[in-house]
Amino acid sequence: MNRLFRVTTVLLAVIVLTAACVAVPPAAPQPGDALSQMSVILTAFGDKDATYGETQPFLKALTDRIDRTPDSAYCAGLYEGKLSGQPVVVATTGTGSDNSGPCMQEILQMYDRRIKEVIWSGIAGASPAVGGIVDVKTGKLKAKPEPVMIGDVCISPLAWSYDLHFASVADWKAAVDKGDDPVSTAGWYPMKESSGKADVIGFENVQQAVIADKALADELLAAARAVEWPALDADTQRVVGRFFPVSAVRPVRVFDYTQCAEVASNTFFHGVVEDRLSRQYLAELINASGYAADKRTEDDVVVFSAMEAVAWASIVQRWAAKTGVPIPLVIVRAASNYDHMPLDGDGQPRPGADGKPLTAMEDILHGFADSGASFAAHTAALPVLKMFELRQRR
Repeated sequence: MNRLFRVTTVLLAVIVLTAACVAVPPAAPQPGDALSQMSVILTAFGDKDATYGETQPFLKALTDRIDRTPDSAYCAGLYEGKLSGQPVVVATTGTGSDNSGPCMQEILQMYDRRIKEVIWSGIAGASPAVGGIVDVKTGKLKAKPEPVMIGDVCISPLAWSYDLHFASVADWKAAVDKGDDPVSTAGWYPMKESSGKADVIGFENVQQAVIADKALADELLAAARAVEWPALDADTQRVVGRFFPVSAVRPVRVFDYTQCAEVASNTFFHGVVEDRLSRQYLAELINASGYAADKRTEDDVVVFSAMEAVAWASIVQRWAAKTGVPIPLVIVRAASNYDHMPLDGDGQPRPGADGKPLTAMEDILHGFADSGASFAAHTAALPVLKMFELRQRR
């Protein structure tokens, strides 16, 4: 009896252990394991069926797709899958900093040390020309501006918050005049009281700019050189034609971080003055980064105006500082429209069809109506997709 009991016990133990081995799935890859590293691709808008938007090119290329949107409280869309065989998370954050920031924070909490890098791909308004189209000395159009095309791409690890200029630009200018460089510490700059001597309590860490490592941007720039860029279609050429003659139309050009960056603003600024001020900020940011061999001025740079970069990128930087694990990041933007309306030879706004100058929003919508947004969403994605393709070949 005892022997039979012992045999029965052993058999039951074997059965239980076997069942347990079958039921328990393989252990998930541990943080740091190459197989567990996932690239995060952020976009502002698009639908799960990939019929439009910044998300569209990536969802069309995504394989082994898993929809994680139901698990998210803050991202409009969240999808796991593979691009050229490499694991990625494609997120639709929603438009604006109020959406991109919370979505990025949630992604960090969900994936933590499995995140390999973060890439933003999207559209933007852009300076109509390198250094603007207005001669600031005469107030009239430049004789020979260097045009920016719809679909032109900016690849940069830098971003500036335009909105904060209302709060701190006077202090910023005073600091520069004294020889200080408030953006040299990656944008952490305390807001001052009206005396200019004391920090405002609660505003000690207002992030005005983002300066990230440029290695990922360099990889994307190299990939961009291997892209076969699409020709500007008739609708896109019409957007360009509001500013420049047909003879000025050229193929898509890629600007790097010595020439461009996103200047982010929830005000969706649109105007000649705003374009110039944002170029001044951008030139200072590029100079502070040390990434350009020579000093930049407002006449040397192109602003890509959007809404999201400083919010999500600053969260990535805070997370990396807290965990001690650096996370490479880069912002890719393509020009979908220009950041101010067309001007006549005297530098005055051109009237619309009714003979009256367009409002800023009318002008923005006019540009979107001519398919600039869909073309730009495509060209912004091409260097990213090419980078994954090139990685697969290694």
